[in-house]
Amino acid sequence: MKKQHKVFLTFGILIVLIVFLYLFTNWFSLITGYLKGEDEVTRLATCLNAKGAEFYGNDFCADCEKQERLFGKAFEKINYVDCGKDNSLCPNIREIPAWYIDKKIHDGYKEIDELKELSGCAE
Repeated sequence: MKKQHKVFLTFGILIVLIVFLYLFTNWFSLITGYLKGEDEVTRLATCLNAKGAEFYGNDFCADCEKQERLFGKAFEKINYVDCGKDNSLCPNIREIPAWYIDKKIHDGYKEIDELKELSGCAE
């Protein structure tokens, strides 16, 4: 066999192997649930949304911005109430940021683990 044919054959085998490994890991992830394609923060945001949780803040609040950065793109899934634009939307809120979870108001910035515990969204 010519050297050029050996190189093409080796290259072809590598391509097939890579495709097989990609398909296998995707299948394995779907079957076992090990990797869902969503990270922890996205799952938490989805769970909070499903439970009707709300986040109260405004544009001038440093901790509100910090909370938003913690969620990143997943913050779009959070029910956000902007108290700065219309204060009547936040009648029982004493300070911001605040979370309304399970019919209780929780003041201040919350870490992911705290929000999981407060909401019951822990896995």
